[in-house]
Amino acid sequence: MDVLLVNPWIYDFAAYDFWLRPYGLLRLGGLLRKEGYRVEFLDLLDPFHPELPRKPKRRAYGTGHFWREEVPKPIFFEDVPRRLARYGLPRKLAEKEVAGLKPPKVILITCLLTYWYPGTLEAFRLLRSRFPDTPVLLGGVYARLCPEHAREIFPGAEIITEHAEERILKRISELCDPTGEPNSHSFPIFDLQRQIPYVVLLTGRGCPFRCPYCASTRLFPDFERRSPEEVVSEILYWHEHYGVVDFAFYDDALLLDFENHLAVILEGVLSAGIRVRFHTPNALHARFINREVAGFLKQSGFVTLRLGLETVGQRLDRKVNEEEFGQAVAYLREAGFTARELGAYLLFGLPGQTLAEVKKAAEFVAQAGARPVLAEFSPIPGTPLFEETERISRYPLSEDPIFHNNSVFPAFKSPDWEAIEELKRYVRELSA
Repeated sequence: MDVLLVNPWIYDFAAYDFWLRPYGLLRLGGLLRKEGYRVEFLDLLDPFHPELPRKPKRRAYGTGHFWREEVPKPIFFEDVPRRLARYGLPRKLAEKEVAGLKPPKVILITCLLTYWYPGTLEAFRLLRSRFPDTPVLLGGVYARLCPEHAREIFPGAEIITEHAEERILKRISELCDPTGEPNSHSFPIFDLQRQIPYVVLLTGRGCPFRCPYCASTRLFPDFERRSPEEVVSEILYWHEHYGVVDFAFYDDALLLDFENHLAVILEGVLSAGIRVRFHTPNALHARFINREVAGFLKQSGFVTLRLGLETVGQRLDRKVNEEEFGQAVAYLREAGFTARELGAYLLFGLPGQTLAEVKKAAEFVAQAGARPVLAEFSPIPGTPLFEETERISRYPLSEDPIFHNNSVFPAFKSPDWEAIEELKRYVRELSA
């Protein structure tokens, strides 16, 4: 083996496989194979491992639960009335998996969220104990946004602070030479999973919008897109070779320039005569949905749509207002989408936000004909809302990324947990 790619455990109050894959890591694996590197994938979240004590429940369209084990809560989260868990393989099973690996020349490990680093740190230490002399490259959102913290607690790891794949590949080439045959394509290494319940697609990186809570423009300053033809060939490859039916788009601006981008992709899929399903766990911009777009999405096999509403009123410099949102939902319902298929993300836990505001927004979404979906706010370093949250938070946000966890409502000075849970129950009833 030349390169070992590692998807680590998650420590959190909640984690669910809502088309959750480490796309950047899997993409690098595909690029490495194209160069002739022999790669392996260690998935410590693997819900399909045959030696799990019980099989986690799986749901529609490839989503489902991870195996979880409750762990002690840090003392600074004692006020949070939720149970902390490690999601992924039991420790003994993970140790067995690592013990069976052949020594790699380089280890790549990712961390998808800033406050998920404890699971990554545990995986790093496990791998270090087995391969003490192997170079370790740590990447992902945590490494990009919190590099100083990462350098402090991941001694000996090389922290990847930029997204340029070419530079990462160059660094790996400096550490080792490929020993295999070049692959014919560079698609992400989904085929190294035990099962492929779905495939994640990213047709472009970055976002032309500048939302105050989002770090997309910091992570990917330039808005770049792949050719529609390349995306179509990827969809056809996974469907024809592995029978994949469910595809989830990770794009932040999927509908932008619809006629010249997504429409071309969907036309290619339709002309191929295959039956697949599409999902958008990242929010679509309702402003770009008209009658023609809605009809094309329905015709092409979209079954899970998430729209970004964020709030109602003028709290944020929002991408869509209530009138535009309501019109978009009307077009989608007219095209044949049901309320169950349409969800609208509502930010919950913003600085200065009241529960009454969130309730009002949820009722508006339900009345418009969609399902309100609460998206608990996590302050992301480098964004305007991080600075605002830091001024009022009960936690020292800049000292430790663990305090960025959305489940602890870091922007609330004194959370009323009973009222928060009551609001969550109310929104679930609206969504039923």
